[in-house]
Amino acid sequence: MLRNDKFQAQTGTLYWIKESPSRHNTTNAEAHGEPVSFEGFARRSTGETLTASTTETTEQTPLTIGVLALQGAYAAHAETIRSLGATPKLVRLPSDLEGIDGLIMPGGESTTMLRFLEHRNFFEILKDFVHTTPTFGTCAGVILLAKDVTNPAQKSLGALDITVERNSYGRQIDSTILQAESKIPGGPLEMVFIRAPRITRTGAEVETIATRAEDPVLVREGHLLAATFHPELGHDPRVHQLFLDMVREDKKKRG
Repeated sequence: MLRNDKFQAQTGTLYWIKESPSRHNTTNAEAHGEPVSFEGFARRSTGETLTASTTETTEQTPLTIGVLALQGAYAAHAETIRSLGATPKLVRLPSDLEGIDGLIMPGGESTTMLRFLEHRNFFEILKDFVHTTPTFGTCAGVILLAKDVTNPAQKSLGALDITVERNSYGRQIDSTILQAESKIPGGPLEMVFIRAPRITRTGAEVETIATRAEDPVLVREGHLLAATFHPELGHDPRVHQLFLDMVREDKKKRG
């Protein structure tokens, strides 16, 4: 787990992480980042409350989750997905999207990812995919998913009805770890921010699951989930578990 005065290697660069004091009571195990007992979260329509799901559903529904592996922190996502019982599949070519139940788009450099996506018609194929299939974007992945991007304006997949301001929380030196409440059961959620984007607008159908001050940092719209922080860099798996439950429900609906 990331802690004060430690370096985290990501995308070939060493980032200095500052851990901020929690605004919440940190006497419980969750606030200190200790593993918590949970059984996942039931999928719900926008506006419904997150509730505990059953272990039976988790055990009976095998999943293959793609992780976009063009650049960024894809290895940490794959490790987390594997630890939760799903099978990760690295996605580097359009053909790699075949046979996956959901996709994770990791943090990194969104402009670099866009350059990779220019080849083999990958951008247009990925755009069609994320509009119909459960997708989870973190940090740069949020920028790619967003309908509108500012600071500066940038091409995106236009799937998630939000506006995102790039690098809004400052430079690498301003990276930080926070603890905050969320709609996910289990206590305060650890949030690792590294040159994070800021969500400045959310559409009417977008649900805010967690905030940093007044800013949404974990949001969902239908089959799409987005976090401006890096849940894969801590050891609290609840955000990834939420995504897996969303994928399972989508798979169940598709039959």
